Amino acid sequence: MDGLRGIAILLVVIFHIWQLSWIDFKMFLHSPVDLDFIPRYGFIGVEVFFFVSGFCLFYPHARNCFEQYPLASVGVYIRNRALKILPSYYLAILVILCLFKWDFPGDKFLWHLCTHLFFIHNFFPETHFSINGVFWSLAVEVQFYVIFPLLARYFRRYPSIVYMLMTCGAITYRQYIMFTKQEGGFLYTLNLNQLPAFLDIFAAGMLTAYLLVWLRNRKLTARFMPFFTLLMLSGIAGFIILLQSVGSMASLPDGLIEWQGRYRSLVGITLMGMAIGGHFANSWVQIILSNRFLAFFSFISFNLYIWYQFIGAKLFHARFPEPRTLNPHDDPQWQVIFTFVSLVFGVLVATMLTRFWERPFLNQKVKSILGSRP
Repeated sequence: MDGLRGIAILLVVIFHIWQLSWIDFKMFLHSPVDLDFIPRYGFIGVEVFFFVSGFCLFYPHARNCFEQYPLASVGVYIRNRALKILPSYYLAILVILCLFKWDFPGDKFLWHLCTHLFFIHNFFPETHFSINGVFWSLAVEVQFYVIFPLLARYFRRYPSIVYMLMTCGAITYRQYIMFTKQEGGFLYTLNLNQLPAFLDIFAAGMLTAYLLVWLRNRKLTARFMPFFTLLMLSGIAGFIILLQSVGSMASLPDGLIEWQGRYRSLVGITLMGMAIGGHFANSWVQIILSNRFLAFFSFISFNLYIWYQFIGAKLFHARFPEPRTLNPHDDPQWQVIFTFVSLVFGVLVATMLTRFWERPFLNQKVKSILGSRP
């Protein structure tokens, strides 16, 4: 899961780099293979984050089903989720509103602030991307936290049925929005980025946790290690193929969001193959997802997700570093320097905030977990 979370944040960061610099990654990396599809369609990293979230939330419940692992109370669950999300999120809101120019009218301050504080800003067009554009996905995440205890209760008893219901519900919702759309553009994207549209991705993560623990307790996985190795590699290949296929609809009106609406469930299936196969694969294959590089980016992923696009945009509009042309995108040297500077600056900020702000709060989460055990 650390590996998948690391991949998720790298996809999102590379996407945001490309949005700002328009850098040609094939030329930048001197690659014989065209890698342009990775930065252009790296927004799919958000789906990977939701998958990992579904897995991590349900993993203790899966262990409870097969290993008599004690579950935390709902109160402890709420406290732990709050300690994970709120300190870094509220700090970002405070810093952005106090130190930077608002992107909304001053008389709407309380409206924008309150919708963000209560994670309902993604419901409304005027607040969906305000304060910090990436916050819309945190609203979806927290809304899933709210319904998760109820879902988990039934998922433990009827995993396949609840998975199918969540998947069919997500597909039905997306198809309804696409079939009844009155107009494209922003409102169309907003409707397809609501929680119901992502339930199949969350469900895929939950089912992965259930199947992984079930398989682990069957004690037969060593015999089928070649199969799981192939499953992991097939999942990686399938994910890359899906990422490349976004280009087939990219030029169409609203093509990117419609691709997500049609193929999001398949993304979840490829991630299931990567996660389950990777857990039981040969060690020489596991290193693809389980390595220090991805683990580091997993460690700082939350704060890097919150801050990287915002920092990059501020550097871009401040023309730092200074390009040699009026349009920075006409300066290939600037594209490389800007990519390096913004990435280094974003990683440093995220690392410092993670280590000295996020982790002290998470240490309280560990204490609460230990305190809840009999």
